[in-house]
Amino acid sequence: MPSTTLLAVVERDGFTEAEHHGVAVLVDPDGAVIEAHGDITRAFLARSSLKPLYAASLIAAGLVELQPEHAALASASHHGHHEHLETAQAMAKALGVDEHALRCPPMRDPEGVLRRFAHMCAGKHIALAAAARALGASDDYWSGDHPLTAILRDGIAVATDEAIRQSARDGCGAIVFPTTPVGLARAFRRLAPDGTGAHRLVGDAMRAHPTLIDGAGRPDAVVIAETGCATKFGAEGTQAIVAPDGTTAVVKTADGARRAGAPVALALLERAGAVPRGTLDRLAEPLGLVQRSADEPVGMLRVTV
Repeated sequence: MPSTTLLAVVERDGFTEAEHHGVAVLVDPDGAVIEAHGDITRAFLARSSLKPLYAASLIAAGLVELQPEHAALASASHHGHHEHLETAQAMAKALGVDEHALRCPPMRDPEGVLRRFAHMCAGKHIALAAAARALGASDDYWSGDHPLTAILRDGIAVATDEAIRQSARDGCGAIVFPTTPVGLARAFRRLAPDGTGAHRLVGDAMRAHPTLIDGAGRPDAVVIAETGCATKFGAEGTQAIVAPDGTTAVVKTADGARRAGAPVALALLERAGAVPRGTLDRLAEPLGLVQRSADEPVGMLRVTV
């Protein structure tokens, strides 16, 4: 990331302990750039932040019909809690998908049993497996030359309004595509309550089921429940948040740290009036921004843009 800016610092008793550099962009409900920090036109891998856009692409293509809780799980990076496992099982049953057909590696469920349904990307993989079958294609839906790959690529390209000519392999075994921060922001704003079609359906599902997206008390679940925004983090420091009015922020940290993403995005949204003033201060504790010595506050993660 050759052109970045200082996004946030972590302070403790007057010392700066850490600095998070990266890029950030804020777009208005029409997609016009309000703020840009760093190079917002350089392509990167948004990883799991693309999941809601994948789910919308599959629905728009007529390949899957997802109940709201299943659309939320398809957009999620969960932690294998009972709620997530039960939803994954119900989703797979509804779509006729066998757990062993999933590409995502098994992880341990709350009882310590290795299950593919316990993987944080299980919902996405269930939807992809069902879509591959609907196409009448082979079951290796993760392959770069699978017909499903072109459908996902085209869906992301249309949503971002960017040409996509490359792909990479995500940690879960699925395909991931590059986007620019501004392209991702313009795509994510389609998930707003006044969006249309499959994107609005997915955004509504995320807002209705925050703990399916991340897990109780986790950052994405906190932001969704407390602000009415739809948000999704991605591995290596991506955060995308669309406010109820459609104003959208995307943050990508250069060091891959997750902790700066939501605070920076919320600060931008707050400054634009898209979320109420004081939102970031109110959520500092549940988002883990307060630095402590035992139980005494001694510092804070502070946004610098």
